[in-house]
Amino acid sequence: MPKPHAEYADTVISKLNQEKGTSAFDVAKKLYWLLFFESLRASNKCNKMLPLNCSFIYKTPEKYEPPDNLADDTNYPNLNSRDYAKRPLNHTTRMYEAWECISINSPDIEEDDGNVVIACNKLHGREWCGSLWGFEKRHVTNNKDLGKPSFKLQCDSLINCVEFVTKNILFLALNTGKVQVWSTYSEVRNDKNPYCLFLIGERCEHTKPVTSISTFETNECKALSGCKNGTVKIWDMGCADLFCQKSFQFAHSDVITGLAASLTDDNVFLTCSLDKSCLIWDDRETRPAFALYKNHNVRFKDVRWSVENKDCIIYLGDESGYILTIDKRSPNKYLDKSKYFDRPIRKIKPHRDNLAVIADKNIVKVSKIANHAVRYENSDSQHFIRDCIWLRSTELLTVGFDGKLRFHEVE
Repeated sequence: MPKPHAEYADTVISKLNQEKGTSAFDVAKKLYWLLFFESLRASNKCNKMLPLNCSFIYKTPEKYEPPDNLADDTNYPNLNSRDYAKRPLNHTTRMYEAWECISINSPDIEEDDGNVVIACNKLHGREWCGSLWGFEKRHVTNNKDLGKPSFKLQCDSLINCVEFVTKNILFLALNTGKVQVWSTYSEVRNDKNPYCLFLIGERCEHTKPVTSISTFETNECKALSGCKNGTVKIWDMGCADLFCQKSFQFAHSDVITGLAASLTDDNVFLTCSLDKSCLIWDDRETRPAFALYKNHNVRFKDVRWSVENKDCIIYLGDESGYILTIDKRSPNKYLDKSKYFDRPIRKIKPHRDNLAVIADKNIVKVSKIANHAVRYENSDSQHFIRDCIWLRSTELLTVGFDGKLRFHEVE
């Protein structure tokens, strides 16, 4: 290999010509580092010590073939950090393992037309998010499985509640305090595949996560939402958008755990809270709230109207696992108090003469409303059951953190 002394001499003479008028010390200092780097570049080890093009050495390998003992080892170098950061993110909708809630849009529970919607959440890792999946009710009923999804939606945050407003309109509540209204079916937007999600309206007016929602059977343009800071909001969806019609900022002094819209009057609804009270509301009044049951010894978790006695009888679930039956004409006292679980009640779903109840455990129970005698009990779930809904008069669906849709035949 030729010696680079001639090149060094040319470099020194060129540098001295550029630095005329400079002191000898300054010229020597600059020449030291200049000659140092020139000598490194001239050596055979130059490209390994100070590469001019780092990406040439650290580029992505054409083939990733680690030894057998390092095939799944994350310490084996395969991609550098810059290539990893430039990789496109995976935005595909995923069905996560924690199934939070379920809703059915069939107007008649005995009909097969309609959709079954399941909300799933990712509750591990650095990024918590959710997804929404819609399936044909006919396929779920006949085949006892979900089948191919009709529509799906990926959300940036956790989904807390989901409920159908009408057959094709879905009301969604997120953990960020945001509520959304989605259209799930339209032959005008897409005649080949009418199942296509379209965002009708979106608002983020809750300052805390939404914990409960409810819709009115007598008014398809009205819905309710409650959040962790005790605020209740009434939403209007009648103008192809979503607007907050009324807001009750201090409806309760603690987290709102249950909302139940009246089955016969679109101005009346129920709320219950961790402040140990249950209120009945009429939004036409100047003072809209009236104490239905207050100063209970434990906190309330859910509230529902009776399906048979739509205007009078109310079911309240508390943290001790009891179900209280209350007549709104006789407030602050209960007609019946029945023990269902030794854990807090989570959901109460009445249908005809049956009452389905789930708690913060892996058991679902169905009782007769007349005497609250348990006629069905199932503990096959491997994790907490989070929600339930009636598919037919004698068939109940449950979802939970085990990531499965379970069918329960209630004879």
